[in-house]
Amino acid sequence: MSTEDQILSAAAEILERQGPEAVTTRAVCQAAGVTAPTLYHHFGDKSGLLRALVFRGVETFMTQKRTNRHTADALADLKRGWNGWIAFALERPKLFRMMIDQTRSDPGASREAFGLMRAVVERLEAQGRLTTDVDTASRTIWAASNGVLTLFLQDVPAAEIKRSSDILLEALVARFVRTDQ
Repeated sequence: MSTEDQILSAAAEILERQGPEAVTTRAVCQAAGVTAPTLYHHFGDKSGLLRALVFRGVETFMTQKRTNRHTADALADLKRGWNGWIAFALERPKLFRMMIDQTRSDPGASREAFGLMRAVVERLEAQGRLTTDVDTASRTIWAASNGVLTLFLQDVPAAEIKRSSDILLEALVARFVRTDQ
């Protein structure tokens, strides 16, 4: 593991265990077993470290989204994509919250994720399974996922987030997808 990865891993662990306020350069250096000049060399300061941590989180998330296996069943792929982002967020809630904050300040950061989801919706349409147009279905799915994001921002317990997410996904599928094919 590179020194940079070692520092980021230590910061991520502190973040999830104790929250963003606990991610101090001193605590991260101690956890990573490096000196402050090493951390500063790689990240500049605490803000740079947090930016790198969020960037790495986004990259990990998007790598997962990009490598989702496509099957012949676009509906199964849509569900797997939805459940994948929920699982990612529930495994790293504090990092995910920081990622949400970044997306709110830079909406373009979520453009690729929207495009990947829309491609699955387009596959549903090509299979004759979509009950509305691609734009409406895609925007509604995106709006519902953003509704789930608000639950993370409100510190709703993980079990409740998962339950609400499941209900939303079931409602979307019932409204937009023919399942009798």
